[in-house]
Amino acid sequence: MLSIIVAVHNQLGHNQLFLEGIQRYTTGPYEVIVIDNHSTDGSGEFFEANGCRVIRNDRNLCYPESMNLGSDLASGEFLCHINNDLYVAPNWNGFLIEAMERHRLDAASPLGLEMMPTTSLTDWMQGRWAAIGQGRLSSGKGIDQLRTMIQAMYGDWERYCGEAHRAFSGMVFEGIVGSCVMIRRSTYDVLGGLDERIQAADWDLYYTLRQRERVVGDMKRCMVVGASFVHHFIRATMKSKREPFACTHERLTIDRKWSQTEQAELWCKPAEFASSSAGQQFVRRVVKPVKKLVQELDRATAWRRLWISPDRVVGHYRRQFEQAAALLPSGVPS
Repeated sequence: MLSIIVAVHNQLGHNQLFLEGIQRYTTGPYEVIVIDNHSTDGSGEFFEANGCRVIRNDRNLCYPESMNLGSDLASGEFLCHINNDLYVAPNWNGFLIEAMERHRLDAASPLGLEMMPTTSLTDWMQGRWAAIGQGRLSSGKGIDQLRTMIQAMYGDWERYCGEAHRAFSGMVFEGIVGSCVMIRRSTYDVLGGLDERIQAADWDLYYTLRQRERVVGDMKRCMVVGASFVHHFIRATMKSKREPFACTHERLTIDRKWSQTEQAELWCKPAEFASSSAGQQFVRRVVKPVKKLVQELDRATAWRRLWISPDRVVGHYRRQFEQAAALLPSGVPS
């Protein structure tokens, strides 16, 4: 069985859309465990009314502490640590578990805006989402408004997911999409749960598994599964007016726990930790600001996407996926 663990602090519209996707597209037996961190907008009552197990807190706990609390109560063989500002694709969980079993993975993530099979495709999709609104404009919106944003972004959600699956279903690659991480219960127990000191729990988990793979050899690093996709509204709760975290434990940045040398050795993209070259400085000082300006100009006319036909939108993605797939090496890692 699958245990889906989600932490919430208000954001009723996101919670409603999240559960709608889970109920519509999750296959096989599953349970939903909700860590309600002092919501005041009826979110806890909403989840309870829809058959979820809700753990109510009278304070706002941090993400890794919330995930550990829910995981300790879970009964599934697989645990999914997932964000509430997320909408899943058809059979998202089945594709993840199938890949984990086939490749004997300890943890896996689906494709998402944070990580697509190529850097250029990731940048293109993030730019498109930035133009449509991204998380800073989704905070506080109702479920109907959020559905409209999904429609504007993808045209037809199920057809879009079908195109992504056709293009990338045969591949897995190194990385992690922190908004949705599937981990074996046995692996979680051996690790002793997430390190609650580190708010960047996804990076910390990736580094921990990668190091364990190198040093002990009894676990495998996290992989991204091309067959599965989720849409992430991106830090919607963080961009809303939320209560400060009430955790009393020590808090460390990822750089305090892992040195730059260790991160460069363990992360799937070591070049990100390389010293800045003249070319990288040019990208940071010139290319990125220009890209940001183009995105902001695009954002001003993003409402027009609501009137573009779903066929055109899905066809646009199909062409982008075909271009990305043509650049990828054949085969998948064992």
